[in-house]
Amino acid sequence: MDKVEKTLEEVCEEYRLPDSEVIRIGKVINSCMLSGKVMSQNPIAIIDIAPPGSGKTGLNGLALRELNNNAVVINSDELKPFRPNIDELAKKYPEYYTKVTNQESNKWTDDLFDEAVKKRVNIIFEGTGRNLKLLLKRIESLSGYKIIVRGMAVDELNCLMSIIERYDGQVKAKGWGRLVTKEHFYKAYTEMLDTIGKIETCGLVDLTEVYVRSDNPSEPTCIYSSSKRNYENASQAVICGRNMDRKLAIENYEKSLLNQSKEKIDMEEKLKIIYKMQELFLKSKTFEREI
Repeated sequence: MDKVEKTLEEVCEEYRLPDSEVIRIGKVINSCMLSGKVMSQNPIAIIDIAPPGSGKTGLNGLALRELNNNAVVINSDELKPFRPNIDELAKKYPEYYTKVTNQESNKWTDDLFDEAVKKRVNIIFEGTGRNLKLLLKRIESLSGYKIIVRGMAVDELNCLMSIIERYDGQVKAKGWGRLVTKEHFYKAYTEMLDTIGKIETCGLVDLTEVYVRSDNPSEPTCIYSSSKRNYENASQAVICGRNMDRKLAIENYEKSLLNQSKEKIDMEEKLKIIYKMQELFLKSKTFEREI
């Protein structure tokens, strides 16, 4: 049967892992990810929230330096490669990759998070913040931790360009890539404002911060802290940060136009993102002329 004829259910069944294997791999992940991490008397949990392509890796790097590398970074996507036959699955069924792997990777994420809390290890948790209920549940479980929530404020055009660049880099390096869909991106991009606002006011976190990109991707710049109130609140800071980033996004897009014209479009979802980037760019240029 050709791959395009297979349904999601059929692919899930083809790559289904036995429960015993899921448990075994989970133990391997916990051992690997927690190796060398030392228990802290005053543990810290840093929760990085941002849509795909915004630069959460830079936030993670900042947090690791602050914690002297004594922290476990927890990200569901980074646990997927522990799954057997992951390259084969990604190459044969890129459109199903996320949904097929989510069930196991989400369980491994939960187990790693719980084990890190049990051992009182510093935690850096990365996510889009789309599932507010689950995120609040995680925060509630961090009894005895100092909890810092950080968000990245990046213009949508810059995010979409980063998503494409990451995908192309993966294809070049591994022969396959995982492309975030336009719909998935915008759901996270839109819901972030509500998520970070509700987390800031939930009474469970010690500090809420908002960052923007800098010239050095590994050193994002803080523009808001709930301890200083540079803006009215975190949600307002995200809006202002995105607006600040728009001029840079337009400049970056203009620089990328030449490469785009020579590029071969190998996925329908990629084409959707490129069309959206063009739409945002033209809208921004029209706005500039009007003012």
